[in-house]
Amino acid sequence: MSVFPDLSRLLAASCGLFTLSLLSACSEAPPAPAETVRPVKTVVVSAGTGAEKLVQTGEIRPSEETSLGFRIDGRIVKRLVDVGAVVKAGDVIATLDPSDSENQLKAAKAQLDSAVTAEKLALSNFKRLKQLAPGGAVSEAQLEQAESDHEASLSARQSAEANVTSAQDRLNFTALTATSEGVVSAVTANPGQVVSAGQEVVRLAALAGRDAVFDVSESLVNSKAGHPTVLVSLLSDPSIQAIGRIRDVSPVADPVTRTIRVRVTLEQPAAAFGFGATVQGSIDKPASDQLVVPASAMTRDGTEPAVYVVDPKSSQLQLKKVSVSRYSDTEVFISSGLTDGERVVVAGVGKLRPGLTVRLLTEPKA
Repeated sequence: MSVFPDLSRLLAASCGLFTLSLLSACSEAPPAPAETVRPVKTVVVSAGTGAEKLVQTGEIRPSEETSLGFRIDGRIVKRLVDVGAVVKAGDVIATLDPSDSENQLKAAKAQLDSAVTAEKLALSNFKRLKQLAPGGAVSEAQLEQAESDHEASLSARQSAEANVTSAQDRLNFTALTATSEGVVSAVTANPGQVVSAGQEVVRLAALAGRDAVFDVSESLVNSKAGHPTVLVSLLSDPSIQAIGRIRDVSPVADPVTRTIRVRVTLEQPAAAFGFGATVQGSIDKPASDQLVVPASAMTRDGTEPAVYVVDPKSSQLQLKKVSVSRYSDTEVFISSGLTDGERVVVAGVGKLRPGLTVRLLTEPKA
């Protein structure tokens, strides 16, 4: 009896068992990888953290700046000052050609002399007729006419005196004088130029006070900042500082930049705060009831602004839509969408997704 048939059956059974084991191994699913826990940096937002320091760059300008011009027409023959000249009240700044005014004054004086002579003659005639009237040598009508002539000559003399005064004033107006102590900040007319009455010749900046002038955004002016104390410092040397009070706010925005001009009067400024110096003004804006998050926390849900919030129970991320009231350089002010005490992710939000399990790195407060 041969052993080969038994060996063939044994080999066939072995091959069958090996095939079944291979099929069983292929039918088992690979084990799922463990979920990665992402470390995230977060802050806890809370109400009343809206306080911020607002900083703006501006320049120093005089509190008062006056445009000076002649009160009459004429041709400038001399200008005695240039930009930067310091003048006192009454100092002559420029003069006009006085020839026309001098001629008018001479004519007015001649008219006055004539009027004075005519008045003396009329008065003498009136007195003589008045003495003759009681004896009947002159009629009542002649006396009344003499009295009328005297009164007319008196009026003519008074008018001539007024003309002389006016001509003298006109001659005085050929010299342009400083109305107060100050420094010449601009010159707009030169010798030889014909100017009209009131046309600017120089601009005089008063030395009595200095203002810091800033062009700020409409949102800041319309905010609840009010009129706080302003700390003004030189941009070239921040250690030189002065306290300022808001003097006035322009009611009209600049048509190009849409900014509003604010003037801040400095209290006892140092000499270094010269006209034209670049300064930096800062105020502490009061806290608001809005929630504030760092600008790095912002992302989007579709087209709307959103932030990632960590669920304290599951440690998973939730994407929440928020309403933004305004922005600063480093912060975003949230008007709705967040509640006090929520934890917001503030770094790497572009690589996160809702439902992701995270681990907190730090626990500071916003």
